[in-house]
Amino acid sequence: MPWRPMTVADLAPAFTLACAIHVDFFEALEVMTDKLAVYPAGCLTLEMPDGELSGYAVSHPYARGRVPKLNHLLGGLPADADIYYIHDIAIDAAARGRGHAETAVDLLAAHAGDAGFREVRLLSVNNSEAFWRRRGFSAVEDEHVDVTSYGLDAIYMRRIL
Repeated sequence: MPWRPMTVADLAPAFTLACAIHVDFFEALEVMTDKLAVYPAGCLTLEMPDGELSGYAVSHPYARGRVPKLNHLLGGLPADADIYYIHDIAIDAAARGRGHAETAVDLLAAHAGDAGFREVRLLSVNNSEAFWRRRGFSAVEDEHVDVTSYGLDAIYMRRIL
């Protein structure tokens, strides 16, 4: 399986990939480093057979009705963490279309369930809502969440496990 736990050595290539993919959603290397330090079990890398890093996933426990602001350090997990939050899944263009993103979602959802969470949440950006709906997510319409740092088209979504 090409997905494996992220290590500190993966941060620089993952950051380079993030900068290339998320042009409109920049986060500093320190932010990715912080998320790995705070919750390493939720960080994965997609390593291809040639050893190249072609993707990454960052996730962690968080609190219902809130989202981490873009390009801000977590500094720790909230004491009231009651949902599992997928912060980012990014796949290099050359590795897309092979089911890697779907596999990452399945791995993270399984981890969330094993960790005792019954709900996974995320923000859909870059017109990715259809992808997330196919993975069992739906828009959260009964809560107001500040998503302004992610743009006007961001959609707060959830999947019940």
